[in-house]
Amino acid sequence: MLKNIEKYTFVLGIIIFVISYILPVDLLNKFTELKPLGISTIFICPILGIIGLISSIKRKSILFVFLNLLLVLSFPITMFIGNLLFK
Repeated sequence: MLKNIEKYTFVLGIIIFVISYILPVDLLNKFTELKPLGISTIFICPILGIIGLISSIKRKSILFVFLNLLLVLSFPITMFIGNLLFK
C-alpha cells in the first residue's frame, strides 16, 4: 500500500488549491457556475483532507493531523481571508 498517504494528500491538496487560484475565473462557465477556486475549496480539498486526516490519525502524526484539518477547512479559511482583504 501507499506509505505516508497523509503527506501526499496534503501536498496534492495545496497544489490543486494553487492551480485553481491561478486558473481563469470563467474556465468552467459551460459546465457550472462555480469558479475553479470554489470547486477546489468546496469539494476537492476537503475530500483530500479527510483522507489525509484519517491516515495521519492512524499513524499518530500530529503535524499532518493539523495540516490536513486545514485542508478540510479550506473553504471557510479562504472566505475569511477574502473578507479581510477585500472589505
